[in-house]
Amino acid sequence: MRLIRLKEVINLTGLGRSSIYKFMSENKFPQSISLGERAIAWQEGEIEEWLQDKIDHRKQPAIATAKLNQYEINESDVIAFIKAKFARVNMSDAIAWLIKVIG
Repeated sequence: MRLIRLKEVINLTGLGRSSIYKFMSENKFPQSISLGERAIAWQEGEIEEWLQDKIDHRKQPAIATAKLNQYEINESDVIAFIKAKFARVNMSDAIAWLIKVIG
């Protein structure tokens, strides 16, 4: 496991500091790890997974919209979406997200 500091996270992702913290607060980005009173880092592997997820799903909204316009959504579509959406997330976070969405 390799820990990386903010400067490297910015270089890897292309995001700015404020965007990283905004996405973290929305649980849309890997959480940092406290190294001490004034030092934090991220697990490099988690950042790489986040980037890969962005690459893998970059065309998903267009596909989902096209599918919605052409077909009726059934239970298996919903299950497949949930499995894809939460492939790298623990079940507690998945349930919390669903509760938030359903409201």
